[in-house]
Amino acid sequence: MPQPAPLARTRLTAATAVTSAALVVTAAAGYALLAASGGPAAPARASAVVRTAPASTLPLRVPDVAVTMTARATPASSAATPTAAPTRRAAHPRMPSAAERDRELAAVAARSGAGGAAVPGAALAAGVAAAGTTVAAAPARTGTGTGTGTGTGTGTGPAPASSTRSTDFVLSSFNVLGASHTRHGGRGRAPGVVRIRGTAELLARHDVDVAGFQELQHEQARALLAVTGGGYALYPGAGARDSDNSIGWRTSRFELVRGTTLSIPYFDGHHRQMPVVLLRDRLSGLQAWFGNFHNPAETSRYHHQQRWRTEATYLEAALARRTAATGVPLFVTGDMNERADYFCRFTSAAPGMVAARGGSNGPGGCRAGRPRAVDWVLGSRGVVFSGYDEDRSHLVDITTDHPVVSTRVHLDSSTFPRALGG
Repeated sequence: MPQPAPLARTRLTAATAVTSAALVVTAAAGYALLAASGGPAAPARASAVVRTAPASTLPLRVPDVAVTMTARATPASSAATPTAAPTRRAAHPRMPSAAERDRELAAVAARSGAGGAAVPGAALAAGVAAAGTTVAAAPARTGTGTGTGTGTGTGTGPAPASSTRSTDFVLSSFNVLGASHTRHGGRGRAPGVVRIRGTAELLARHDVDVAGFQELQHEQARALLAVTGGGYALYPGAGARDSDNSIGWRTSRFELVRGTTLSIPYFDGHHRQMPVVLLRDRLSGLQAWFGNFHNPAETSRYHHQQRWRTEATYLEAALARRTAATGVPLFVTGDMNERADYFCRFTSAAPGMVAARGGSNGPGGCRAGRPRAVDWVLGSRGVVFSGYDEDRSHLVDITTDHPVVSTRVHLDSSTFPRALGG
């Protein structure tokens, strides 16, 4: 969807201006370097985040909406071979009845040995399984302490279970503008693999730890892993059939616990698999779910997409309701191609979620605050957002056609004790 004209940003530094100019001047050389064979291959250490295992599906009971998530187990080995993501559906399927969904849910639960019982705090109720998602114990801590009457000493061991732990990180929603839109100088911008250098610069500028990317096409995903030198990992990433909506995280801060996908209707109701991951903060041991989505826009080719945006919103809200039951926080990022309407519809269906940019939805009505962007960052009620920013600087303008949305997040185990597992 077209974005409002970018505004000049006074915080654009001289160094960034030089970087921005260099992107344009060296476009041809950068393209030759990065795009020969469709972009550089991802480093082996980064490609390991594409996990492979037999897939299983678990439909969920959501009134008038069929939700299907495809779960992929995370193998213990650090080396994995990238494989194709689930095949995109050719047409919008018939929605099963509530009775059909209940029967299949019971069958899946019986096969898993769970007997249909919930696993509090350990399963992604929106589809990862009656089989459960094991939440690992927090990492060991090393420190110095004073003994009672016996002097001091050092030792290694887990932090006390009763201690409160917290973490702060930066979360972003980032539509990078797919490479297919700028081939042969389209939209007046450099090729996608050249523009990815601007993407990497913007991730560094905003100190982004976790990002929900949209339109991150295969050659751009490979280029991003290359130019960041393994500093970020992606799921499902360049090895998957559909990499466009990958979630990325800084590998020094987070590790992947589990990855799965949620089937979301896109143009004319054709479904695409969009990622949901469980990440663990390496510093605190706290875990959180992250879902990243791209809802269909109105374009010159595709008209009357509101029906599918509405259905997509309710599916995303169903994910939020189900994960809320686990006690582990959820963050949602995405290009929703709607402003106030998306916020009001989503938070009405998932009242346990709040937007990083603010707004309220309660008995007095919905007050979205006249959002300018169609890009959103939301989180479970109880997380603390601060420093919300929509970057529309010159570097952003030559890199993509969306603002780069970022916010700082504070997460505390006193609010989300189940985020620690155990």
